[in-house]
Amino acid sequence: MNNKKIMKVTSTIPLLLTLALTACGTQDTQLLTVTEESMQETATQETEANTETAADTESPLAQRNALEWEQRLDYSSERQMQLAEITVDLTQDAEEVQSKAQVLLEAMAGGDAETAVDSILTEDWYTVMLSDLLIGQRNYTGAADNGEWRMTILADELGQHCTAIEYPLADGRQFYVQVTDPEIRYYVCAAERTGSFVSESLNLTDGTYVGYEGTLSSNNRPEGAFTVHMGTADLSSGAADAFRNRSAQAVSYDGDFTAEGRPETATPEYLSKEGQMAYASRQEGKNIYYLAMTAEDGNDAFAPVRMGICNIWE
Repeated sequence: MNNKKIMKVTSTIPLLLTLALTACGTQDTQLLTVTEESMQETATQETEANTETAADTESPLAQRNALEWEQRLDYSSERQMQLAEITVDLTQDAEEVQSKAQVLLEAMAGGDAETAVDSILTEDWYTVMLSDLLIGQRNYTGAADNGEWRMTILADELGQHCTAIEYPLADGRQFYVQVTDPEIRYYVCAAERTGSFVSESLNLTDGTYVGYEGTLSSNNRPEGAFTVHMGTADLSSGAADAFRNRSAQAVSYDGDFTAEGRPETATPEYLSKEGQMAYASRQEGKNIYYLAMTAEDGNDAFAPVRMGICNIWE
């Protein structure tokens, strides 16, 4: 929704000039000139001031602040939808907000998922970034060395939280991090969903960890070497610690895909009888373990979105 509350301030510019006359009935031209110049200067200053005030009132930041103030007084879902459509340049917001976001932005620029997640999981992240709003959404953008980054911070009516940020890296790929109450995930991949990629997720309910590494073809499907990491992380020390050590107990399965996106791993007979197709395996001593999918899953099993390569704005 693009409804925007726009506040404009206009003031009346004096239109009448006082003309001083001499006793003989002729104009005192010197006084008139000074009076006209003074009044014209005042009118110009007021016009410029009004223009600046109107422009400031119409800015995304001013619109957001006005709507948020109304939300504090009387919350409405419709107004919240209006707020969801507003994006603010981070450099225009309060110093406290900019400072809080700086650690995250530096981590994103360096491709450091652990530090990025740590910064979002700090106790006061939502308090600062949402300015104490219990329910709210703020969208930010800003300039990076290789383009523009974007970020959404959200606390909804159900008390659920989400922070999502996408940052352009020097190699042309997008670095995306998303932290919600039940899950942490990130990926590094080209915007076109092609080329080399990494995608990892950690379920904060049961500790399930899954990671994917490989290359996506022009058809947005894996080709060549493909690796899957799977394990269960220890959640006892909190989400941040669990994410830092997410792969400590993980095992890795390797596979290969054709240029058409079909797995080349040989499927053992017992899996074939069950209607399944192996796509990766690992060997432990004399035993070989497989990851398999059903034939019905087919090529769609490895669409980018199925591997966590998708963002909150899609």
